[in-house]
This record gives sequence, C-alpha cells and structure tokens, in this order.
Amino acid sequence: MLIHQNKIPKNTGNRSLWFRLLSYSAFWTLFALMFGGYLLSLTFKETIENNFDERLNGLLENLIGISQSNSEGQVNFYRAMADSRFEQPYSGWYWQVSALAHEPFSSRSLWDQTLEPDLSTPKSQTHFSMVVGPENQKLRVAERDIILPGGETVFRFSVAIDRTEIKEQLDRFDNILIYSLSALGFGLIAASFLQVYLGLKPLRNIRRSLSRIRTGEDAHLPEDFPTEIQPLADEMNALLDHNNQVINRSRTQVGNLAHALKTPLAVLTTESELHKGQLSDVVARQSDMMRRQVDHYLRRARVAASTKIITSRTEVNPVLKDFCRVMAKIHTNKQFVMLPATEDSKLFFKGERQDLEEMVGNLIENAAKWSDTKVAISCERQGEEIHLQVADDGPGIDKKVRDSVFMRGERLDENTPGTGLGLSIVKDLSGLYGGDIRLLDNKPHGLLAILSLPSVVN
Repeated sequence: MLIHQNKIPKNTGNRSLWFRLLSYSAFWTLFALMFGGYLLSLTFKETIENNFDERLNGLLENLIGISQSNSEGQVNFYRAMADSRFEQPYSGWYWQVSALAHEPFSSRSLWDQTLEPDLSTPKSQTHFSMVVGPENQKLRVAERDIILPGGETVFRFSVAIDRTEIKEQLDRFDNILIYSLSALGFGLIAASFLQVYLGLKPLRNIRRSLSRIRTGEDAHLPEDFPTEIQPLADEMNALLDHNNQVINRSRTQVGNLAHALKTPLAVLTTESELHKGQLSDVVARQSDMMRRQVDHYLRRARVAASTKIITSRTEVNPVLKDFCRVMAKIHTNKQFVMLPATEDSKLFFKGERQDLEEMVGNLIENAAKWSDTKVAISCERQGEEIHLQVADDGPGIDKKVRDSVFMRGERLDENTPGTGLGLSIVKDLSGLYGGDIRLLDNKPHGLLAILSLPSVVN
C-alpha cells in the first residue's frame, strides 16, 4: 500500500506538552503563593493582636500600679498615665475604674462618655473583649477586678484602645504582601515559561531535523541531542536505515523477478521469429504483451518503493531544460520555449529524478509530435504541489475523447508513429505519487497538459 507523507498533523491546544507544563506550573505557583500569603497574613494578624493585647495588659498594670484607696474608699492616683492620648477627648485611648454603688472614675479622653463594664461577672484575671466606644469606635478592652490595699471595695479597672490602629497596620501589611507576592508570582511564571521553552527546545530541534529529512536535505537525525532525547533520535535513525534496507531489498527482488521473466520472453520472441506461421504470430503478440506488462509493473513497483523514501527530491528546472535542449536537436523545425517560474526558480519534486524524467519526457515528446511550430513549458508551485504545464499549438484533442488517451495502447491517429503508452505512463506514475494530469484547450488552438506532482516545501 502506498503511504503519502505530504502532511504533518497540526498541534492542538489540549494536546500541547508546552501548554500542559506551563499551565500546571502556573496553577501550582498561584496556589502556593495564595496559600502562603494567607498563612503569612494570618500569622501577622495573630502576632499584631497578641502584641496589642500585651500592650493593653501593660497599660492596665500601669493603671493599677499608680492607684491607691483613700479613707473614704475611693480611688485616686498619685501620678497621671504616661501617654498623653488619655488626656485628649475621644482619642481612642481610654481608662476607667468602676465599682458597684460608686460613680465610675475615668480618663479625660472619655469626656462625657463611659464604658459599660459587666460588673456582675467577676474577672480576677485580665479579660479581653470588644466593645463600642464613643463615636462608634471599635475598642479592644482589658479588664481586671482589684481590691486596693486598705480597702474592701472591688474595683473594675478597664483600659481600652481603638482597634483602628491595628486595622491600619494589617491593611498596610496585606497590601505589601499582595504586591510582593504578585511580583513574585509573575517572576516565577516567567521563569517557568523560560524553563519550559528551553527544556522543550530539543524537541523542536527534532521536529526541524525530521522536516529536513522529509524534504531530502538530510538523511539522518544529528547526534548532539541531550542524553534524555538522544535515544529517541538513535531509534529514529535506526528506523530510517531499516526502512531504506527493506526498500532496497524489495527493489532487488522485483528486478530479479523481472530479469527472470525477460529471459524466457526473449527466447519465445526469438523462436517465433525463426518459425514463421500462425502459431508463431500468436506467440510473438502474446510475448510482446507480456513484456510490456512486466515493464509496466516493474516500473510501478519501483515507483511505489521510491515514494516511500522520504529523502527523495529532484530539482525540476534542470530536467525541463535538458529535455528542451534534446528535443530542439531532434525536432529542428520546431521551437521549444522554457517559460520562467512565477515563484522561486528552485522547485523540487518530491520523488526520484528518473521518474520525473519519464513523465516530463513523455509529455514533451507528445507535444512535439503534434505541435505545428512551438512547444511552451513552464512550472510553478501552488501550495504543496508543483504544476508543470506543457502547451503546443497543434490540432488539440476533442473533449469527448480526452479521457481515452490515458488508456494503455490507445492511439487516436494510427498514421502517427507511437505505441499509445506515453500519456498512460504519465497517468500511472503521477497517480503513484499522489498527483494528477489534466488536458485542457490551449488558446487559440492546441493542447495544454497540466501535470500536478508533490512538491518539497522548504
């Protein structure tokens, strides 16, 4: 079975190794940064709140330390609190001493407000809680019940500070954390992209090397890949060598078979010529038919094998020029014109030179046979194909019978020398390479043959 190797499957996003590696890396990087950022924020918040509570407890100890009880059972201070914010109205820093059946004694900062401690619940140890203070301030309160020396009254000492100070510190830390982790995440994803890009570079090199092998520029993959990739390259090279060995062996076997058949056919032909008669005529005709069939299928087998050699390629223009030069010497009364290519002058046929020569030779020879004065040859590439055009100014072929000229042995004019195999051979060979041949009218008169063949795309 003939296998065409003209197309390479395109990559799809869901199968891309590059996309998978980069997406996995980006996902886990973002997850780790978000989770780590959450833990850092939580730890910082806990640390700040613990420090805040320790500071509250220190202020409470200070308030208790400067307190004393007078003879009337009231509390007074032998010095003021060190922080001046306890003297500023609604500053967010407050203290208060409360007792049952006594008016609360509070800092100047509370002004006309008071804290509302729950005196019904004893608090022998420092207790922290949240309350709403003046102007809807969210206060963190430290409280403790104390009996001052020389007295019997249980006083509730309370110190409160607005949590806005903590919130500002936490917000500032969270903003710094978000910006820092975002920059770190961007850097890590960029590093992952660079790592994946450089890590997959050997695979891209293999792809380019295989493309060069497919176009016939190289015969093997190079041997300078990384240690993880080189075994794959070695196996590919071994597969290419094995493929070429199998094809060469097949060619040899087909050639041997053809030669083995040609010898008996030659004997039959010779004997039929020596012994004239009705039987000898039959033997001669059948022997000639068998010889043609052997040549035909030998050619098909050779071409089928050569199309599987992915390194085969032939430059087209030198072949065309050679045939134009030869035909000009044979048909001295006719002009052979080689038209310039519309694209790059170096066009390559994806196949062997002798197959291209056989197809081109049959087309140019057929055009020279039927032309009046001129044969024009041109070639151009269209996509992954080359289109070779041979035009003559002869009588042309009627559209109704054009398909029949591709039949083996079919001749439209028995008076013109020929076997009727030329266009049939071109049809067979081009079909084996995945190409085609079409016959069109050449304006103002004549025939235009367009041969489509696979091209090597550089």
